[in-house]
Amino acid sequence: MKMSKKSLAAILAAAMMTTAFASCGSNESGNTSGNASGDADAPYTFKVISENSADDPTSDVHPVKLALDDYIKDHPNFSYEFETVKKYDIASKIAILISSNDVPDMFTYEDGTSLDALIERDAIVDIDEDFSRIGVELEDVVLPGAINSKHVLSNHEHIYSLPMQLTTNGVWYNKQMFEEKGWSVPTSWQEFQQLCADIKEAGVQPLACNGSDKWPITRWIMLYADRMEGESVHLDASQNKNNRSFRDDIFVEAATEAQKMFQNGYFGEGFNTVEASTQYQMFLTGQAAMMYSGSWLLATWTDPEVNTLGEENIGYFIPPGIEGSSIDMEHASQMDDLSCATALCLGKEKFETGKTHDFLKYLFTTMGDRQSEIGIMTPYVTTKDLDYSPTQQLIVDQLQKSQYPTLWFEAKMDSATTDIALENAQLLAEGSMTPQEYCDRLADSVDEAFPAE
Repeated sequence: MKMSKKSLAAILAAAMMTTAFASCGSNESGNTSGNASGDADAPYTFKVISENSADDPTSDVHPVKLALDDYIKDHPNFSYEFETVKKYDIASKIAILISSNDVPDMFTYEDGTSLDALIERDAIVDIDEDFSRIGVELEDVVLPGAINSKHVLSNHEHIYSLPMQLTTNGVWYNKQMFEEKGWSVPTSWQEFQQLCADIKEAGVQPLACNGSDKWPITRWIMLYADRMEGESVHLDASQNKNNRSFRDDIFVEAATEAQKMFQNGYFGEGFNTVEASTQYQMFLTGQAAMMYSGSWLLATWTDPEVNTLGEENIGYFIPPGIEGSSIDMEHASQMDDLSCATALCLGKEKFETGKTHDFLKYLFTTMGDRQSEIGIMTPYVTTKDLDYSPTQQLIVDQLQKSQYPTLWFEAKMDSATTDIALENAQLLAEGSMTPQEYCDRLADSVDEAFPAE
């Protein structure tokens, strides 16, 4: 299927606009204007920090590296350095660099409330106010819906980060295995739980889970709570809004449901030590029938050397609604954990020198095409017709259905509560912490950060 820039922009913009109701080679451009400092020949090293290797095609910053490789062909005095830092160490790393006035030109960061500390220290660029200084307007390179989503996610009038991807999160499943075993895609939460029990009974692990990353555990709390009481319930509880608290019965019930799934063995043994790469391998080799993850995997699924299962054997569905809940099944079927992935921040001090403006213009005017070419569903404007692979088409179709997107479980939490949510998730899943204890700790932390009125 081919889709024009206009058609793609319409689909992605429509999908992302709904987030507002939930929260969320050579220089092909011919851009040779040099840097704004007036010294185009001065050597400059563009520094990037991210949680994944830039050489990994599924990494958020891989398209940035591709752009840099192309750009330096025409700008030999422009070079770059990438540093990989573990996701949950990036905040402390950036804090140290702020103190030493050495914030990198660009870095990935946890989006949402976590950015507030950087904004308060005036460490990152105000995108609304200053992006146009690179020589192009934000609206010319980023889809309107993605910009709206960023504004909803921000706790400020302006936004201070750029989107990296347009991601939907759901359950990938082994279609070949489902057909051979006679299993069907579930249409209710109850059917989903029975499916997991049937798969386990057949001697197959139902779900692969990268529990070492912790967030894949908290997602199941969010998924259940939202399908019981709506896509904003966990966001309100994260900031003591609309009389919602993590002490509410719904969150204890959701944490109990999540714990039960792990204790029932649906995620196998040793899930707390499984990393993402192992999770993917378990799924692709048939060791697990399903896994919950995001559409950032498209770059992997479209590579036949990596995807040994084959695109034609991979299906995708959003966890269904719960029979008897206050959220009807049709609404739940259109509910989606939809986001722009991690935040892409620009270090303010180095941006102010103007030395990177020419490259940034080149990067963001080509970002949409670069991301699309490697299989990323992009929030940036594209200029080329696109051929979608089978798994890419699955995600395009899903984005058209997603009318009630939400943000991830920790999106509106302050940093201290985020730490509590993630660090205690493994204890909850392994059964050494009760659901009530888990929810009480979250609520106590939120009370300190956002005292109830």
